[in-house]
Amino acid sequence: MADPSAVIFDLDDTLYPERRFVLSGHAAVARVVAAETGMPPRVLFRYLARRFQRQGREGLLQAFCAAHGLPVAEVPRYVEIIRTHTPRLRLPRLSTEVLAALRRQGCRLGILTNGLPMTQRAKVAALGLDAHVEAVTYAQEHAPEGKPARSCFVAVLRRLDVEATRAVFVGDHPEKDIAGAAAVGLRTIWVPARGAAPDRVSADAVARSLADVPRLAAHLLEDRHVASC
Repeated sequence: MADPSAVIFDLDDTLYPERRFVLSGHAAVARVVAAETGMPPRVLFRYLARRFQRQGREGLLQAFCAAHGLPVAEVPRYVEIIRTHTPRLRLPRLSTEVLAALRRQGCRLGILTNGLPMTQRAKVAALGLDAHVEAVTYAQEHAPEGKPARSCFVAVLRRLDVEATRAVFVGDHPEKDIAGAAAVGLRTIWVPARGAAPDRVSADAVARSLADVPRLAAHLLEDRHVASC
């Protein structure tokens, strides 16, 4: 019987778009501020969402306070609301299909995610990922900065009970995901963000989309003489 094999995924911007969590957090902030001030929650949320889409997170909450006459001292509280709210998320259909395809191939499935464990657990619960994978590992429980620390990858491999040479890691971040996994001996599949430069990442394979992962994972594992994924 062949040794067991696994495919391990990053979470944010790999299995779902992280912006959806951010927008869910903005909606939570808008509801709190609306309840406290009487301002319309839709107006508050629209400001946050539009500015986030145009300029990202940098200075967003400070600008929000300035635009709505709120004390800038409230920013840390709004950050905490985003971090601790119960997110409204849905796992994309493509992610569900890819995880199901890998399971049919016989793979053990895992997730290794950076970020505050409390926040990441809420995302995992909202996305219903426990029903799709055998192990979810929160990197900052194993190293202060999380990935790319070696201990994070070792932890998820142990939970899945597979050797590094029998595992493939799938992620979007060139250093935290791809370089970190490769340093431990995993094969790697990079799922680049839009506009990223593939020639700057030393992944074993590059996926045009998540849909390519089952085929690429099977090929990489076959290269290591694994009889089945």
